[in-house]
Amino acid sequence: MPVLEVTQLRLKRLSADDPVLLHSLSVVRGKLHTNSQFYHCIEDPTLIYILGTWPSLEAHLDFLASPARHEILGPQENMLQFSWTIHIELDGMSSLPLDAPVLAIEILSVKGDYINAFNQAVMRHTQLLQGSHPFRVAHGWRCDMAAGSHEALIFSGWENAQAHVTFAAQEGHSDCDNAAINGQYEEIQVHHATNLEREEA
Repeated sequence: MPVLEVTQLRLKRLSADDPVLLHSLSVVRGKLHTNSQFYHCIEDPTLIYILGTWPSLEAHLDFLASPARHEILGPQENMLQFSWTIHIELDGMSSLPLDAPVLAIEILSVKGDYINAFNQAVMRHTQLLQGSHPFRVAHGWRCDMAAGSHEALIFSGWENAQAHVTFAAQEGHSDCDNAAINGQYEEIQVHHATNLEREEA
């Protein structure tokens, strides 16, 4: 099953608009054939996200354990500091709202007892979004978690970050306080980002 890799990296000694960064990311994309997209965090300008697809989780893990990893990723070590990587099952990059000016990435830690309720809530949320604005919505469960742990990701597209914040407040979706009180989610993280290559255009 194809998987989507979402990696967060912190910039070191350069800014996101430095042409050297985008060139390096593009070179790696060409070598790995992951169809990767590069995003710049709005809330924290020192963070970037790489979204790319692999034939399977094992294919990515095998690459990371191979000598080719250092050969291909080594040149970026002076530019980027690794933060984390998440994998979810996804049929392809075309499922993501990559045409949107702003990409919202929501990461939710879900308690096991609430998985079915969460799935139903996400379906309602997706239907509501698709009926109210033109951008795609994608979601999936992490496929690289330890047994007994459950994290889900929701990707949605927006004209700007404030539009997502306003929508969430109106609908009660991603309301961290209420979710925690209700006991459905252990943690919710929300990230907003813009496409680096679109910024450079």
